[in-house]
Amino acid sequence: DSANIKAGLEHLTPAEQAKARLQLVLEAAAKADEALKAKERSEEEAKKRKEEDQATLVEQVKRVKEIEAIESDSFVPQTFRSSKEVKKSTEPTEPQYEPVTVGAGTAEASAPEKEPPPANIPTAIKYQDDNSLAHPNLFLEKAEAEEKWFQRLVALRQERLMGSPVA
Repeated sequence: DSANIKAGLEHLTPAEQAKARLQLVLEAAAKADEALKAKERSEEEAKKRKEEDQATLVEQVKRVKEIEAIESDSFVPQTFRSSKEVKKSTEPTEPQYEPVTVGAGTAEASAPEKEPPPANIPTAIKYQDDNSLAHPNLFLEKAEAEEKWFQRLVALRQERLMGSPVA
């Protein structure tokens, strides 16, 4: 292979020959470097897959042990505690400031909207005691249901005409 390269470089001056050889050496080094990097990448990927397989095996063993602990007679149910709440309480809270609008406007417009107090948020599910499997709204008369739908349609069209987007 080197005889072939020498024959191709004979017509060049010695400086150009040296330059061409250097270029060939650099190209060969770049190819070898790429091959090494590709080999390292494939080894890293194989190592990661092996670690993931081991991690999943560890997780499976842990899950099986937890299930066995739950199924044992000595298991005592506990209240659920979210790790998210623990993280929130340990993080330092930064004060959040509402942007203040300067200019002509009413006092109501510049006041930030406040969220409803937590007492208004439903915290429990209310069940119906009529021993029915379906909601009573499903048992409307056909005429009454059509009237409600017509009213809803009129309200949506009015909202659209007034410019508010229909959800």
